[in-house]
Amino acid sequence: MTDGKPESDRLTELADFVRTKNAADRHVARLIGRPTLPGHFGEFVASRIFDIELNKGAAKPGFDGRFRSGGLTGKSVNIKFYTRNDHLLDMTEEGKPGPDYYLVMTGPKGKAEPSRGKTRPWVIESVFLFEAEALVRELRAQNPKKRIGLAAHVYVKLWRKAMIHPNGDSPLLEVTETRRRQLALFSAARIGCNE
Repeated sequence: MTDGKPESDRLTELADFVRTKNAADRHVARLIGRPTLPGHFGEFVASRIFDIELNKGAAKPGFDGRFRSGGLTGKSVNIKFYTRNDHLLDMTEEGKPGPDYYLVMTGPKGKAEPSRGKTRPWVIESVFLFEAEALVRELRAQNPKKRIGLAAHVYVKLWRKAMIHPNGDSPLLEVTETRRRQLALFSAARIGCNE
């Protein structure tokens, strides 16, 4: 007993919440056509808002799809969704084929604090567009020995430069008022997950 409840009551309560979560996941999976995972959610949302044709299979190496319209028509994109912005980006390792762009949607900025008792709600507070080759060049200019690949640390100034929502803009990928309204559907204020 840690909160005054017997362990059997806590397990029962947990099982009830998991049943509710699984029911919600079935509905989400039906809507997005893939399992309810953060990456699949992000790809679905980004494809609808930013007019991206996703690859037929979810396991194509290097990128998730291609832009269908605007200044980036035909360019490949790797879509990322992170529940918070810790300034880390899963990038294609050097020497492997990568995307032309990274489109990154994140929840709030990460805080240096313990995660115990916290949640990671699926909300979109910011969107970033990185040109892949330019990003690697900038990271190398800052640190020639920098590791490029999974969980690569990207300097804060580069995140600021790449922001297209809620502040900033890109001549290549305009965040129109319609797109702002669509992104707002997934904001912490609307979803009710302020933390």
